[in-house]
Amino acid sequence: MRTASRRCCGLIVLFACLTSFSLLAQTASKVPTGLWDGTIQGKAGEVNFGVDLQAKADGTLQATLMNATDRQPFSSAAWKDGVLTLRMDYYDGVLTAHMVSPQRMEGEYSRQTSKGMVHIPLVLTPAMGHGHAGTPPSLAGDWIFTWPEENGAEKTTRASFQQKDWGLTGIIEPVSGDTGLLHGEVSWVAAGKAHFHLSRFDGIHTMAIDGDVLPDGSLKGEQGGIRALEPFTAVRATDTKTADPNALSETLTHVKDPNEPFRFSGVDASGKTLNQDSPEFKGKPLIIDIFGTWCPNCHDEAPVLENLYRKYHDQGLEVVGLAYEYVDDPQRDFRQIAIYREKFGITFPLLLTGTTDEGQIAKTLPQLVNFGAFPTSIYVDRSGKVRAILAGFTGPSTGEKYQQVQQRMDELTRQIVASQN
Repeated sequence: MRTASRRCCGLIVLFACLTSFSLLAQTASKVPTGLWDGTIQGKAGEVNFGVDLQAKADGTLQATLMNATDRQPFSSAAWKDGVLTLRMDYYDGVLTAHMVSPQRMEGEYSRQTSKGMVHIPLVLTPAMGHGHAGTPPSLAGDWIFTWPEENGAEKTTRASFQQKDWGLTGIIEPVSGDTGLLHGEVSWVAAGKAHFHLSRFDGIHTMAIDGDVLPDGSLKGEQGGIRALEPFTAVRATDTKTADPNALSETLTHVKDPNEPFRFSGVDASGKTLNQDSPEFKGKPLIIDIFGTWCPNCHDEAPVLENLYRKYHDQGLEVVGLAYEYVDDPQRDFRQIAIYREKFGITFPLLLTGTTDEGQIAKTLPQLVNFGAFPTSIYVDRSGKVRAILAGFTGPSTGEKYQQVQQRMDELTRQIVASQN
């Protein structure tokens, strides 16, 4: 009897295993279309994002990366033998995930950085709704975040939060460029004690902000990525000027001698070296844009620069992009620059100028003082002298500030176009 019982149990286990294998095989053969919740474990808690997978009429797959209402298309999407491959060519990154059950995919996001390849583990599960009971505290409005620095000093950064019921979205707005739309929720963790969590993954940023709402209404918590973690405190902003990134952008970086013509040099995709004395630029009003194809804020700024170029080119305006890439590999770098150019329909020159290694800006653009942001745009008049420098860029997620920076860029462009030699 005992032997028969064991045999019966063994058959049941075998049947269960075969059934599970069969279901997984069937699932692996079926394209997992629909909405998926993505999770990456960061230092300050989970980093959450969404992936929208849709089958096109021709049978191919298209995918979109989502951070709340912020939607970002993947360059390509493929499903084969239970493995999902989503490429983000414009950031030289790829997300791969394999089906481990009908309700779960596991994998990683990998991309090139200045310190080598990074591999970030992630999980995808079918999107689920989240509900809460009761009334949440409101965090909507503008905030001033304070972050400690290594030298013992502090830096302040403006932030803006929006809230609908328990759902929370926000943007941190340092002068170097906004974070893009963060998303998460507010929750009660105990009687009278509220907690909030925001995060974003966009192919470059992998960040989470986790904090408590203190009894006096201020905030305290930590911000972290995959490796770094730093504390913060925050209070509600009492005016519109404190830590305004658009106002600070014109004060961060300057040139040693404003009476000295600005000098630069870079190589285009054909191998030709261009500089300030090249016929393309000499004696013309010029916007010099310091950027990197790896930089989300540069991607936000690129179409604005292209619009300015098209608007004022017949009045003499020239624009040139100086690319600083992660690795000293011209073949790879020019490939990324070409992808960047095609993505935004850029018609002005893009030159490879250096890498993101420490000291590269000082070496290639020694006239700059206190360079601190990608992108940085330099407005040069017809005599070759710098009229203004804008550090960083406040992108579409910032709403009104995005409109303000575009207006300021247009104003500065009109000034250099109207300049005389």
